[in-house]
Amino acid sequence: MDGGLLQQLNDDDRRALISKMTRRSFRKSDTIFHEGDPGDTLHVIEKGHVAVRLSTRNGDVATLTVLGPGTSFGEQALLTDAAARTASAVALDAVETRSLHRNEFEQLRKDNPTVERFLTSVLAEQVRRLSAQLLDALYTPADQRVVRRLVEVVDLYAGQPGAVEIPLKQEDLASMAGTTRPTANRVLKQLEADGVLTVSRGQLLVLDPDALRKRAR
Repeated sequence: MDGGLLQQLNDDDRRALISKMTRRSFRKSDTIFHEGDPGDTLHVIEKGHVAVRLSTRNGDVATLTVLGPGTSFGEQALLTDAAARTASAVALDAVETRSLHRNEFEQLRKDNPTVERFLTSVLAEQVRRLSAQLLDALYTPADQRVVRRLVEVVDLYAGQPGAVEIPLKQEDLASMAGTTRPTANRVLKQLEADGVLTVSRGQLLVLDPDALRKRAR
C-alpha cells in the first residue's frame, strides 16, 4: 500500500489513511457490490482483479473495464452521502482490497487536511482513464480497439514471461472495446489463426503477448 494512489501522501498522512482502511477479501466470482446499491465505501485493490460491469437497457451485462492492484473503484462514495453504485464490481479471481468508508475519510480530512491529495489522485486517475477510452472510441477502428483492450488486460495479468491466461469471455472484450461480439469474435479468430492466442469457454490464453502488443500500436 505504499505506492499507487497513496504516493501523493507524506509518510504520516499515508499511515493515517491506511489506519482507517479495512482489509477485505473476496473469492473468485464474488460480487463486491451491485449496481444501484448505496455507495459508502471506496476500495483500493491490493491483490487480484476486478471487473466493473453495467446492466444495459435490453437486459444484457456489459463489462466496462478490468482493474488490477494499485487501482481503485467506488470513488463516488467519498464525494457525497447520497451516492448509489453506478455499476457492479465482480472479483475475477481471489481479490484483496483496502476499503475506506466515507465517514472515516471525512473525519480524516478534518484531522489531516493534506490527505485531500488522496481523493484528488483517485479522481484524476478516473478522469485520465475515461478520457483515454473516449479518445480511443472516437478515433481508433473497432478491430484495433479490441486488440488494445486485450493488451491492457494482459498487462494486468502478466507477472512473468510466457503465456497469459485471462478469465474473460468474447462479449466482455467486445463491450470493453465498445463494439459488437461478432467484431470481437472475428478479431480473436484471426489472432488465433496467427498463433497469438487460443480461445476457450470463458477464457483467453495469450500465447505471445509481445506479438499482441505489436498489433495494438
